[in-house]
Amino acid sequence: MLAIPTIFTVTAIVEVIPLVAVEGVRANSHEESIKFLLLGPPEVRWRCGRVWFRGHRQRAVYAALAMGANRVVSIDRLVDVVWGDRPPPTAQVQIQKVVSELRRLLIDPADENERIVTAYSGYMLRAEPGEIDAEVFKHEVRLASSAATRRRMSEAATHFRAALSHWFGQALDGVPGLAADAIHLEEQRLAALEDCIRTELQLGREGKVAPELEQLITAHPLRERLRMLHMVALCNCGRRAEALRVYHDTRRVLREELGIEPSSELRDVEQAVLSGAPAVQLAFMVAR
Repeated sequence: MLAIPTIFTVTAIVEVIPLVAVEGVRANSHEESIKFLLLGPPEVRWRCGRVWFRGHRQRAVYAALAMGANRVVSIDRLVDVVWGDRPPPTAQVQIQKVVSELRRLLIDPADENERIVTAYSGYMLRAEPGEIDAEVFKHEVRLASSAATRRRMSEAATHFRAALSHWFGQALDGVPGLAADAIHLEEQRLAALEDCIRTELQLGREGKVAPELEQLITAHPLRERLRMLHMVALCNCGRRAEALRVYHDTRRVLREELGIEPSSELRDVEQAVLSGAPAVQLAFMVAR
């Protein structure tokens, strides 16, 4: 791998690293694989390094193409992702330039085939199974859900945790033009996390998940299902009074912030806690 002179500024290093990373991959191409990452700040990783983007336009175009991998993404869509409703007159020309730069950076070192191909109305990023982290995440969640349906709870929990391990920050961070996609991915992450914790509660792992739930509720105070799971975890740890305090705090927050009462599901969990319901019954009360 080429050495980076120590006199470079941080900005210069960011500009040079893409070429260094690609050179490093070529030196060991028979061993390397590429990963298109979207579950955090968008980036591309080879086993021996990363492709760093030179600026917002490269990152945004890459992210849009990776989100639509193996499908044609129109030039108009790419313009919208980069500039929103205020594109410059040269927007399409600039998109063409960015795609050309990305195409050079993303040449597959194993076969030299271009990963970005031109279509009639736009461009397509070619990706193989397992190369895009968002798709791997969704696949693992499907495996987890299937295992849970078959009552193979330990297997389900393993797949859920494997799915969640692919996240390394906020999805599509730094690409405002894909905000709607980022929100959708984050909702999928939280749903998978809730299903994972529910599964682990059914396995008797309340001591493990109770502290995790406290942190999650701090980050997502209006998410009622997290609070239900927290009540179950606390109750199953023998902390029934704390579980009831969670219910009353939830009721207060929902009234003050949203002007609504707790759902019937949450009220049912409260009644089960008050009546001393068995731990297994409580764990199964939180709906999937």
